[in-house]
Amino acid sequence: MANPIKPLKSVAQVPAATPDPQQPYPVTLLSDAAHTILQRGVERDTGGADQPQERSMAATVAAFNAIEGTSLTERQGWAFMQTLKLVRAANTSRNGRYNPDDYQDGAAYAALGAEAASKTTSTN
Repeated sequence: MANPIKPLKSVAQVPAATPDPQQPYPVTLLSDAAHTILQRGVERDTGGADQPQERSMAATVAAFNAIEGTSLTERQGWAFMQTLKLVRAANTSRNGRYNPDDYQDGAAYAALGAEAASKTTSTN
């Protein structure tokens, strides 16, 4: 019997963002956020080559809603993750530190939230 699970690309096969010293830091951070979306899709999602990017929120909010009896939307799930990253960044800053991951992931979650919002005509 053949294995029905398709092998995913290794993370090494996803082109890494290359820092460009000529680019302003926000542009580099956004490039890194885009790379992260692709990398996480390759590592975790099953969309294959035609969908090699982060697509876990719809299933996450469906499971959460079933467990909690709520009606969180996909867009709200991404907004929740953005808020988590904002809180983590504030806590880290209060401790006199900086973790670029908080901002990089926050930017990625904003983009994914925008995509989710664009798929619906209702406001959430």
